[in-house]
Amino acid sequence: MTLKEQFARARHPLLFLALLIQPVGGQLAAAQEEPTPDYALIIDVYSGAVPPDATQEKAFWLWLETLNKTEERGGLPKVIHIERVLSENDFDIAGQGEANGQKVVVQGHVSRQVDGKFKVAFSELGRPPAYSGKTELTLAPGERRVLRLPIISQPDGQGNLETVAVIWSPGLAKDQNGHSRFEVH
Repeated sequence: MTLKEQFARARHPLLFLALLIQPVGGQLAAAQEEPTPDYALIIDVYSGAVPPDATQEKAFWLWLETLNKTEERGGLPKVIHIERVLSENDFDIAGQGEANGQKVVVQGHVSRQVDGKFKVAFSELGRPPAYSGKTELTLAPGERRVLRLPIISQPDGQGNLETVAVIWSPGLAKDQNGHSRFEVH
């Protein structure tokens, strides 16, 4: 018997509809709720000297351009790596490293925005005091940003000290059991 026939034979059509709406409505709501992938926030800071040679500078620019799409080895050394699962809760980030005898710092706060994006507010990013200003950016899940921070000129023609920050939020891959690499089993 079809649903239409059942409705026609019901003694109390409104009660029939009320009883029908709850299970069907629950199934529709469950079908609309797609599980959202988990995302991580990854911040990699690369820093080092780029010799004042035209070939080296061109290689640096090509590497910098490639960083917009993927992690590419062969450019500046990675001095800071921060990796954190993005969640509903706000959290702070901090890390430091050293390049060419100078400190490189990442410090900031991450908060979820109403639209589902994440705001990363850095209180320090790069080589203080050359760059200790505040920087903010909003990052959507799956988005990647590359920031080239202010250059420090070295004396005696030794080249420039470059610092590049890559901030991205990739989806977390899960193993065959549905666990991400961040989970404690």
